[in-house]
Amino acid sequence: MDEDPEEIREANRRFWDASTAQKMAVGSYPLASFRAGESTLFEHERRELGDVAGASLLHLQCNNGLETLSLARAGADAVGIDISGESLRYARELAAEVDVDASFVQCTVSDVPAVLDRTFDVVYTSRGVLVWLPDLDVWADSVARSLAEGGVFYLYDGHPIADIFDDDREPDGSYFDSDPRRYDGARFGADREHYRTRHTLGDVVTALASAGLDIEFVHEFPFAFWRRWEGMVRDERGRWTLSGDPLPLSVSIRAVAE
Repeated sequence: MDEDPEEIREANRRFWDASTAQKMAVGSYPLASFRAGESTLFEHERRELGDVAGASLLHLQCNNGLETLSLARAGADAVGIDISGESLRYARELAAEVDVDASFVQCTVSDVPAVLDRTFDVVYTSRGVLVWLPDLDVWADSVARSLAEGGVFYLYDGHPIADIFDDDREPDGSYFDSDPRRYDGARFGADREHYRTRHTLGDVVTALASAGLDIEFVHEFPFAFWRRWEGMVRDERGRWTLSGDPLPLSVSIRAVAE
């Protein structure tokens, strides 16, 4: 990797600071249902994660805090971290608006153990998170160091195989190309420099296992959490699917600290 990881993180922070207001304004998030008291987690996330009532919970890359606050509503003592101060501003405003108690801290994933200096019963992360991380080993180490003994880690994200297809569903490079890619624009976001990195599913699982976590399951799903391509249909649960379910579009992983 030629690019400096710190420069990548700083470019991505600027991108999200510039993009958050735009994404909040165009209906990218289920704000109406959240304000009405509904959880923004999918049913399978809630089932696979399990009961969080009374648990200390860390939400990595929490963005605007919708899932953090949904988990706090479910009874978790929740802390959300994110690199973007602008995203966290929205998170704190939403927390005050719906009167839900959660804490939000600005830092990178790699800085979590030093900044928070504590462990949690649950570490959760979800939806479009892994592509913003240039180094999975650093990420997995932070996850492991943030978990109490016997603590649970849960990830729900886009399936890496889907990332090799462009907007026309044509292959765009190799599944095994792990070099950070520089972009100057985004379909949903500001026209600002940012970097995204592809990781294979094997790389994700191996990083977690190498950090000392015991993998309980890896589940692949034929639905996405956003409308990735034309022709996708949204089902009654808010999930986006392709006719015939030809590809795994998202994946969940649950692991336990040994």
